[in-house]
Formats: sequence, structure tokens, C-alpha cells
Amino acid sequence: MKKTKFATRHFVRDIVLVFALLATGIIAAVVFFSVQSRENISQRYIDNAAAGAARQFESMSHSMTETIELVAGWVGSGKASLDKIDELNGLLFPVLKRDQLLHGISIADNTGRSYHLKANGDGWQTIQTADSTKDGRRSVVRFWDADQHMTSEKISTSSHDARKRPWFSPALSSEKVCWTQPYPFSGQKEVGITASIAPPKKDGNRTTVVAFDILLDELFLEIQRIEPSENSRVFILRHDAQLFVHGAGETASGFRPPEQIEDQLVRKMLAPWNGKLPPTIEPFSINHDNKTWWCDICPVDGAEGKIRVGIMIPESDIMGGINQRRIGIWSIGGFAILLAGGLAYLMIRRYGQSFDDGPEDRFESEHPEESLRQLIVKGEGRTIEFKSTMRMNLHTQKPGKEIETAWLKAVTAFMNTDGGTLLIGVADDGEPLGLEADAFANEDKCRLHFKNLINQHIGVELSKYVRLELVNLDGKQIGVVSCSRSTEPAFLKTGKDEAFYIRSGPSSDALPVSKAVSYIQNRK
Repeated sequence: MKKTKFATRHFVRDIVLVFALLATGIIAAVVFFSVQSRENISQRYIDNAAAGAARQFESMSHSMTETIELVAGWVGSGKASLDKIDELNGLLFPVLKRDQLLHGISIADNTGRSYHLKANGDGWQTIQTADSTKDGRRSVVRFWDADQHMTSEKISTSSHDARKRPWFSPALSSEKVCWTQPYPFSGQKEVGITASIAPPKKDGNRTTVVAFDILLDELFLEIQRIEPSENSRVFILRHDAQLFVHGAGETASGFRPPEQIEDQLVRKMLAPWNGKLPPTIEPFSINHDNKTWWCDICPVDGAEGKIRVGIMIPESDIMGGINQRRIGIWSIGGFAILLAGGLAYLMIRRYGQSFDDGPEDRFESEHPEESLRQLIVKGEGRTIEFKSTMRMNLHTQKPGKEIETAWLKAVTAFMNTDGGTLLIGVADDGEPLGLEADAFANEDKCRLHFKNLINQHIGVELSKYVRLELVNLDGKQIGVVSCSRSTEPAFLKTGKDEAFYIRSGPSSDALPVSKAVSYIQNRK
């Protein structure tokens, strides 16, 4: 009871503090927008807009990396194989259909066998090449309708050898996803990039490569849909030995040198650098047709400075008559403070009395050992759970699916409730056991096993709410699984069954279908 009152008191204090900070922030923001100069406002606006566009680009790249790692996991485990084309189609058709940016999927091994899948209208086309003959490689081209039924087949010989593609060799010599430079796809005029990875087999050898093709036109047109304001322009620059611009808002697509861009505004913006961009560029303004435009060029993380996002916004879109709307801004600020106060009051009324787990229940990466000890001392509860191992049954001394299912229940329950922390390698009484009993070859194998289980039983689309960190405590390696509250319901999939779990005190309880539906509908 003391714990609850203490937590409630801290919760109320924190809400009041947040309200005070929010009110102060609102007042400061109103003052800022009222007194800041035109130039400072414009620079901040354009800088944030360019950074946001770059982050959108990076987000799509991260999503593609997660998907190719999932497919690579199927190949490495034998679930997807060049020897089982029907099963391969069943796995990859949905992947290609789901990801709109994905142009094609290839799988090839070091003997020259390969499989390529791409969309064909509402259906698909697959190209399978077998071992070589004196006349070339045997190629089987099949067309499939939207229901995955084969409509036609053509067998011929082909000189195509996937091992000569720019994505094959780099993947075999790396443990991570490799990205090619832009290049023309085989037999096409389109320019694209390819992500590839070679998953290890059970014996550790890497002989097969999984590759994803992405057309730059489709990727960058997606980026260009980001419009911070009504009249803004977003475009992509590729800076290899020479500077190229993608589209720049014109009807023609593809990359072209700046001097071939018809838009005089874009050419004027790029003119100072003569085709060679400096490493960093600060927001700047130019005058064009009696209008002031603010411009910024932001590099994309992981692209080694070769790909940048450019953005231009007319000053009239940024300012929007701010000088004539100062009274309105102050009125909005006052209303926002009243609204924040009302929300703070409602939160205290609704959660203050029943609040029993504070922010101290979260793992802090900045102080891993200290935070881990505090969690262990606190013991299991609504937002903390201990598990002795990740996969090993300590009674039978054999890996057991029931062990994995037990902690996966806790993860889905945390995601469906208010989040929480799962400690793997800690006994029920709080004794640190470590992960040695799980007998992973190294940390990477442990992380990969964890990731595959999350993707398989909860879903790759929800993996962003779960983070695994390995922390050494007194010579023992503990797995700290931080679970955030998911914005969408999380189900635990075991075989053909799905179950919905929530936290109830220190346990993870399954809800029957009727109660699960009601819970999800009322979940805020």
C-alpha cells in the first residue's frame, strides 16, 4: 500500500511538473513566434522540413532491410529453397504484393541456379534458371494470375548468370545487408538499386544470396509526395562523380544533370556549386520571379553523402501572415494551456489512484547495470517479469518450444497493456542465471534467434515495439527485453492458433475472443 501511495504521489507530481513545463513551453512558443525575425523562422522551418524528408527516406530503407532479413531467415533455415519452387512462390508472392516499393526478388546460389520474381499486371512472372548446358542455361519463364495459378510457361536457354550481377559477390563476403550503387537493371532501361544478403546455413557456410530490387523512380517519387507546404518542392540529388537531379517537379522522371533541368528555379538553386556539392549546406534563400524561396539540402544517413534530399519552400508559405495573426496566436496559446490543464486533471483523476508502476520500472540503457539491479530488486509485477532461459528447458536440458512460448506471452501482454520489461536469464527468485544455458554460439546468434521468434510469432510489423539488449551483470549475460505499448493489438501466433494476452498483476492472462474484442475496442 505504501508503494502505491508513493507511486501515486510521484505520478501526480510528475503530471503537475509536465503541465507546468507544457504551459511554459506554450508561452515560450507564443513569444517566440511573436518576436522572432523572418529569417530565423524561415531557416528553422526549412531545416526541419528537409530533415523530415530525409528521415522518411531512411525509414523506407530500414523497412526494406527488415523485410529482406526476414526472407533471408527463411532461406537460411531451409523454409525457402531453390529446390522447392512452389513453396518459394507461396512465401514470396505475398511479400512482393505487400511492399509497394519492391520491384523484384531474386534468389541465387554459387552454382548458377537462380530464381527471380516480379510483378506482371495483377499477377506475377517468375524466371527460374538451372544448371548450364553447352547452349546456355536452361531458363523457365512462368506467368501467374492474381490467384497464383500458372497461366503459361516458356522453356528456353539463356546467358543470364546471377553470379555476375553487382549484388551477388558483395553479399557472400558480408554478414550484413549490402546496397549497390544505382545501375540499370538487366534487360531494362530503368535504373535501380539492389539490397542483398547471404544467409548462413546450418553449417555456417554462405552459398545463397537473397536480393531485393528497387526502382529509384518509384522510391524517389514516394519521397517527393512529402509536401511540407502547399507550394513546396521536394527532389532528390545523387552525387557520384557528377551531380544528378531526380525529377525536380517536372513531368519527366529519372536522374539528369542540373544543366538539363528545365525548371529555372532549381537550376538557380544549384548554380553556386557548379555540379559539386559541399559536405554540408546551411539553409539559404534565393529570389526568383519576385519571390523569396528558402532552400535546404539534407544528406541521407547511410548513403555516404551520395544521396541527398532537397527541399524548396516559398517564404509566403512559411510566414503565412504571422504578423497579422499575433492576437490569434496568443488566443490559441491560452486555450492550449487550459486544455493541457484539463487533461492533467483528468489523468490524475483517472490514473492517480490505481497507478502502481512508475517510470522507474523501465530499463535505462545509460546506466545498464544499475538499472538492471533495481529491476531485479523490485521483483516481478505488472510491468516486470523474469524468465530463466530463452529456449532451454532446465529440467530436460533440451531446447523447448514451451519455454519460448512462455516469454513470448509476456511480450505480447506487455504490448497490449502498458508496456514492460522482461528479464531473460533471471530466476523467479531474482537470482541472475545468465543465458549460458541457452548455448548460443555468440551474441549475434542470440539476437537473431530472438528476432526470428518475434517476427514468426508476433509479426515483423510489430517488432518495432520490442528491443533486446544484452547486459553483463556479475559475470552473467542477461537479456533485457524492453516492450513498448503497441498502438495496435498484438496476437501470439503458435501454429494455426492465435491468442490475445494482457497483463493482470504479475501474470499474462489470455482473453477469450468475446472479451478480447471488447478490450481492443475500448483500448485507448
